[in-house]
Amino acid sequence: MTFRLIFAVLALVALPSVSMGQSQQTYPVPNLAGVWRCVSNSPVVSIDLYLQVYPNQQLQGQGSIVYAGTGRIYNVQGGGAWSVSPPDPQETQWLIRFQLMPQNHAVFSIFARPTGDPNGLYNMFYHPQTGETVETSCARIG
Repeated sequence: MTFRLIFAVLALVALPSVSMGQSQQTYPVPNLAGVWRCVSNSPVVSIDLYLQVYPNQQLQGQGSIVYAGTGRIYNVQGGGAWSVSPPDPQETQWLIRFQLMPQNHAVFSIFARPTGDPNGLYNMFYHPQTGETVETSCARIG
């Protein structure tokens, strides 16, 4: 299976799904500028990234990607971008997308939502047909 296909499957599992466990209160999007550590886990892949996030919607990142069941580990590094989408009818929280464009791996994104803590982001996408989840936690570390 190609890496692009794996991430396409991951995106399909995550994006059209309904989030679980999120608060009904809408939290403001914190000032994202700074250094963040984000960990995202799914049945397909685990991602551990350090992101330098800039106010101009650009970022620099480095970290590792581990593919479940294959033992493949990629150390990735590169530039990217971030964006924020407003809540949709099924969700009360804004959606933050961090996209990394490394040279040695396909472009990929991780997604998180405000938690009410300006130094923390979290999201759990749940796919109702498969029961699978994609869970992401981010902490500001600088």
